[in-house]
Amino acid sequence: MSKMQYALEINARIEKVFDAVSDADKQKIWMEGLEETIYPSPLEGNPVGKTFKQRIREGGRVNEYDGEVTAYDKPNHLGVRVGNKQFAVQVDYRFTPTNGGTRLDYSAEMTMHTWVARLMGFLFGWFTRGILDKQMKKLKQVAESG
Repeated sequence: MSKMQYALEINARIEKVFDAVSDADKQKIWMEGLEETIYPSPLEGNPVGKTFKQRIREGGRVNEYDGEVTAYDKPNHLGVRVGNKQFAVQVDYRFTPTNGGTRLDYSAEMTMHTWVARLMGFLFGWFTRGILDKQMKKLKQVAESG
């Protein structure tokens, strides 16, 4: 199991930052390779337990991942679990209002289901952290724009 954390100050209201993270269309702007998020039913009320599929372009091909909303406390906390047969990742976004905007605390806990996935996670951990840094900077731009 590996864990990543990231904290970010964003110059935008908490509701706007939460929307940039939770809106499927806005996710495509800042999440590298995300082609689409498909919800089988509308996200109404409290979506905890709702499932979805994410299609993500990785290299030259598109992979599909199963997801589930695990926490939803608008505009303070959004949690999702995404994965496949090789791995699962629990991602939590926590939002705190600040004087100048919003503090975003991101955490991801990855569980590898196969030895190949564990090896790849070990070998490419630095690469994953680089992608996370790039995505968080893009998220900041999206939330702070317009």
